[in-house]
Amino acid sequence: MTVAAFVLSCLGFAVAVLAAWFAHGQKKAAESAAVEAKRSADAAEAVAAVERERRAEEVADAARRRVVFGLLQFGGRQFALRNSGTDTAYGVHVDTGGLGIQDEVVDFEEFEAGHEEAYIFARTMNPEQASHIVVTWHLQPDRSDEPRTVRLLGP
Repeated sequence: MTVAAFVLSCLGFAVAVLAAWFAHGQKKAAESAAVEAKRSADAAEAVAAVERERRAEEVADAARRRVVFGLLQFGGRQFALRNSGTDTAYGVHVDTGGLGIQDEVVDFEEFEAGHEEAYIFARTMNPEQASHIVVTWHLQPDRSDEPRTVRLLGP
């Protein structure tokens, strides 16, 4: 009987060693899976951060392109102020700085996308005369937003 008990004890010990070895392998696999999951989560967070930054730049760029004023020269002293953006500008004020030679309208309720307004500019010998045109506008029809301003080089 002692021999049988000894054999059973040895078998029990061998099973325990095998179970410990198997558990150790499972622990290593779980640790490896946890490290890989962390790496994957970090990569996903980095991708999400890049995507958020790209989207913020996209939104800011779209806001910048909503209203884009520029001066187009048609020859000599003939120019046109053009809104080449995608949206209408509201409460537009154009300060020609004394460069205009005719009595042009300098305030507009609305200045739609694609709209052009003709001007004739002249420079004088007066060094105090402005060398640029300042355009101020709002993006909101009720003018509740901060006014935006752009300085365009004159003739």
